[in-house]
Amino acid sequence: MNLLNPRRYLFAVITLLIILVPSFNAFAESTINCHCFQDRSFDPGDRFAADDYILATSFNSLLARSFDISKEQVVRLKMEEKVGQDDLLVGLKLSKITGGYLDQLLGLSGAGYTWSQIINGMEQQSPINNDKLAQDIKSGIPVGAAGDMVADEMISEFYAVPNEDVLRYRAYGLSEKEIGLVLVLAHYKEEEPETFVDQYKKQGSSWSEIAFNMGLEPSAAGKLVLAFPAKQLSE
Repeated sequence: MNLLNPRRYLFAVITLLIILVPSFNAFAESTINCHCFQDRSFDPGDRFAADDYILATSFNSLLARSFDISKEQVVRLKMEEKVGQDDLLVGLKLSKITGGYLDQLLGLSGAGYTWSQIINGMEQQSPINNDKLAQDIKSGIPVGAAGDMVADEMISEFYAVPNEDVLRYRAYGLSEKEIGLVLVLAHYKEEEPETFVDQYKKQGSSWSEIAFNMGLEPSAAGKLVLAFPAKQLSE
């Protein structure tokens, strides 16, 4: 009796799920009317109120630029489909290097498959084997660690800074969203990133306050990322 090859069997199961799992695109709209962030302008009376928004809009722009998808799609996946940031980062990474469909990969993840299982079930393994980070994800590292690693790689490549610098900013206690914001503000102002880290960590300024003092509204941070490397706001 012939035994099934485990990887071929898993690939067959995943292929079937790809057919059965509804595509996220079925719910896509041409525009996103998200009212999740009520505070989108700097308020001197509540200096930190707009920080969540400035960090979200700049990081969503960074995801869009880095992985060549629309910012609207990023927002939809996060807000409508409730895709967690780590899963989104891993899905974007794997979609980019394998040519796989992002919605299908996220659909499998949402159906309960681990990223290790999803990768092992892929028919084409050479792009995975040629990418150190993808191999680490395939080995089964926790999705939180995988998301951090994808974010660090993305930031390093997009802003052309050494990965060691990104890790140093991590050691300062900054999240990937904060690191991305620091780097785009430093580029715009032609200052060292540590200038803005000090304003936030040592002087107690909020991120939206730092931008405001530069003459920028929180929404401008995302536009600066979309315009990068130009030092001007995109329309």
